[in-house]
Amino acid sequence: MVVKYVDGIKQDDWTANQGLDAARRAMAPTAILFGDGDQDERREMFVSSIQVRAGRLSDAELLLLGAPSASGIPIALPTSTVTGQWDFEFGDLGASIGAPLAYLDGDAGLTKEGTKFGLASELGVDLIGGQDVRVMRVPGDLSNKIGYVMNHRINPNGGGSRVNQYTLAFDLFVGTTGPGAASLWQTSSSANTDDGDLFWQGNNFGQGGNGYNGTGAFTAGAWHRVVAAYDMAATPPVVTKFVDGIKQDDWTANQSLDNTRRSLSTTAILFGDGDQDERREMFVSSVQIRSGKLSDAEMVALGVPTPDGLPVLIGAAAPAPTRPVIKLTRNTDGSVTLSWTGSEPYVLESKASLSDASWSPVSGVANNSVTLTVTSASAFYRLKQ
Repeated sequence: MVVKYVDGIKQDDWTANQGLDAARRAMAPTAILFGDGDQDERREMFVSSIQVRAGRLSDAELLLLGAPSASGIPIALPTSTVTGQWDFEFGDLGASIGAPLAYLDGDAGLTKEGTKFGLASELGVDLIGGQDVRVMRVPGDLSNKIGYVMNHRINPNGGGSRVNQYTLAFDLFVGTTGPGAASLWQTSSSANTDDGDLFWQGNNFGQGGNGYNGTGAFTAGAWHRVVAAYDMAATPPVVTKFVDGIKQDDWTANQSLDNTRRSLSTTAILFGDGDQDERREMFVSSVQIRSGKLSDAEMVALGVPTPDGLPVLIGAAAPAPTRPVIKLTRNTDGSVTLSWTGSEPYVLESKASLSDASWSPVSGVANNSVTLTVTSASAFYRLKQ
C-alpha cells in the first residue's frame, strides 16, 4: 500500500499494482528524482524541500506535516495515537486519517439513501462555536440495515485476541425526537444482527445495568463532545466516559477482557442497532478512534466541540522543530559571515576536512552569526543542538 497526502489532506490508500520488492515501488540503493525514461511525461517544476525517511509515516503524522512552509519539511514530528478520523469536509465517508467509512448495507441501501452531508445551517442544526461547519446527518430509521462500517486499524492489544484498549470520540448532535435510547456503537456483531453496544439514553450514555451513570450533560438537541475510553485489560476493566471535558463515570460494570460488547474485532459499526428499536436521527461533525485509553487529563483537555473537529494532538503539544536556514555572506574585506535563522540554541562547529576525526566549536558566535577570516581554500561547518 502507498498512502498519499497533499497539504495534510488524505488522497488515497493506493493498493493497486503493489507488491513486495516491486521494482516500480520499492527502492534500490539509489533512485532518480523527476526522471522519465520514455521521455514523454515531464514538466518544469520548482522544489523547495525534499525528504526521504526510512519506514512509512502514519496517517496522523502525514496529516500533521500539513502544507508547505518557509522552513521546509520538518525533520521531527509529534506523535499521535489516532488511527482513524472522519470529518466529512468533502461530503462523503472519506477519512482524514485511516480508512474511509463504508455504508453497512452498500451504496444502494437505506444508509446511503438517508445520509445527508452539508453545512449545519443547511441541515437545520446549531452552528459549532459560531461557525457553520460541514456535518453528516445519520438517519434515525428503526432498521438494522443502517450503520457505517469502521475499519479502525488498531491491532489486538491488552493481552487478548481483540482490541481491548482504545478511545472513541464524537462531536455529536442527538435529535430531539424518537425512542428513549439511541445506539452510538455496535461491536458485538459485524453484520449488525444483535443489540447495539453503546447508547445515548436519558441525557447520559452507556449500556446495561449501572452503565448510564453520569451528570446528565449529554442532552439531545445540542452539540456535545463525547468520549469513551476503554481499557478491558485494567483491574478492574473500565470504560471512562467524558462529555464536553467533564467526567461522567468510570464504568466498571459488565466489563472484561475480549468482551465482545466492549472490545473490537477488525471492524465496528457506528450508529448500528441490530434489534432495530433504539435509533435516532443524529448529526456528526467529527469522529475519532485512537489506540489506547486516553488519560482523564487528556479527556479534560479535549473539551467541547470546535469548528475544526477533534484534535489529532491534545493539549499544548510542542511544535515540531524546524531546521535553521544558513546564509553565507562574503564581505568586502575578504572575510565571510555565517548566519542562521531560528530561536533554538545551536552550536556552530567546523573541521578542515571531512576526513578529520572530530568537529571543533567555532568561537565568536553572537546572535546566530559569526564573521570568519578566510585562511584556507575550504572548510566545513555544521550546526548542532
